Amino acid sequence: MNDIKIISMYLPQFHIVEENERWWGKGFTEWTTVKRAKSLFMGHEQPRVPFRENYYDLRDVNTLKWQADLMHTYGVDAQCMYHYWFKDGRKILEKPAELLLENTAINMPYCFCWANETWARTWSAVGDKNSWAPTFENEESDRDDGILLEQEYGEEKDWRKHFEYLLPFFRDERYVKVDGKPLFVIYKTALVHCLEEMAAKWNEWAGEEGFSGIYLIGANVGQESVPCLDKVLYHEPGCTLADRYSVGRELCLDYSALCKNSLLYKGRHKNCIYGGFVGFDDTPRRGSGGLAVVRSTPELFRDYLMELISKNASLGNDLIFLNAWNEWGEGMYLEPDEKNGYEYLEALAYAKEHYKDGCKPGNPFRISAEELLEEIDTLTQTNALYRSYWRILDRWLTRKEQGKHFEDVLRQKNISDVAVYGMGMLGRHLICELESGSIRVEYAIDRKADVMHEKIPVYAPDGDLPHVEAVIVTVPGIYEEVKNLLSKNGINKVLSLEELIWEW
Repeated sequence: MNDIKIISMYLPQFHIVEENERWWGKGFTEWTTVKRAKSLFMGHEQPRVPFRENYYDLRDVNTLKWQADLMHTYGVDAQCMYHYWFKDGRKILEKPAELLLENTAINMPYCFCWANETWARTWSAVGDKNSWAPTFENEESDRDDGILLEQEYGEEKDWRKHFEYLLPFFRDERYVKVDGKPLFVIYKTALVHCLEEMAAKWNEWAGEEGFSGIYLIGANVGQESVPCLDKVLYHEPGCTLADRYSVGRELCLDYSALCKNSLLYKGRHKNCIYGGFVGFDDTPRRGSGGLAVVRSTPELFRDYLMELISKNASLGNDLIFLNAWNEWGEGMYLEPDEKNGYEYLEALAYAKEHYKDGCKPGNPFRISAEELLEEIDTLTQTNALYRSYWRILDRWLTRKEQGKHFEDVLRQKNISDVAVYGMGMLGRHLICELESGSIRVEYAIDRKADVMHEKIPVYAPDGDLPHVEAVIVTVPGIYEEVKNLLSKNGINKVLSLEELIWEW
């Protein structure tokens, strides 16, 4: 196989644009979230500071030159730049890529990842949205529904307009090609309802321009087969978090454990690339509603990366996608910082050169039989939790089909007003159910209360809670834990939704 090529994800959100200033505040860039980050618990390493306080501006061509030099020094072969293209060809954050295109002397190989989500406020009802920085959110929006930039895929003329914008980049000698095809990643392939038709036209037009087609990689695909994709990218750590963790119940996770779970992840696609990640901590953007991955070190990253490269090499993959080069607001960056200097880049260079040694028993990320059994047990527990959700919903729907009303079980207990603990799937259904009857839902309780925008008040569980006759815990498996916590807050009547459903 060919030499391994490391491609790091690259965020262009480090320069001022008018839209960001309007939506998130004067002078907003990703550095704004980084500088204002707060340590939320013992050992939480925030705020992060770039080496020699290099809060760069991507409108400066010297920044691109500096990044290109770093790449080549430490073995990063290309940058995969996020590309933001919305309904009717509206763009944002496109200037760094266009500046690179103009300056052909900068030796920065690159490709694009189309970040194809709608941008919207956290309170917007639109699904599959990107709510960029909830901790900086204001009420400013171009529309009453909270949508900032709407994503629609249109028809052939819209696909042609997009292709023609991309074409000068595809023609650039620095743009990454695979077998003569420009490499193009789609961040959320499942959202593109016209993917097959659009890909066929792009391949046709690329052929007319002298290319062999488009080398199309889909990330966040799910388990379905997508014939028009050349590869499926398991984008990390998102893939593993969605597959193995009940995200939203914890504020922090251990880096080593998450890396091991990432190496254990096995999707159903034969043409897959297993992605990697440097770290993760999105609390600068999301506050206590975020997730921090802790106890990472350059040495752990080195050993994890060696094992990851070996896993991909065994599948014949010579492309490794790493998250990320400069996702400072999500704690994923290879660029040097004040704490570690250049050590993560040095770790990458070592792993790339010595990855075959990662198969030796000394690597802490080798998966032993005992660890594999432990992970299977963890997956069994997770599956049991999901089964609890489905059993509750099945019972709930069955009773409704029989003409029963959930409020009847509360009336039997002489309860007329409640609070709902947990604003997940079951919590939202319960609120909607009770709104149509005579039981009052006074407020909700959720640990992410500070970033929620709901029709009713939402309080943190450890805050001052107004009096209600009962609190209903909607999350399976944590009833006793929540009951003990709320009792310290003066709430004595705490009920389990799961038990109430079976009493009903």
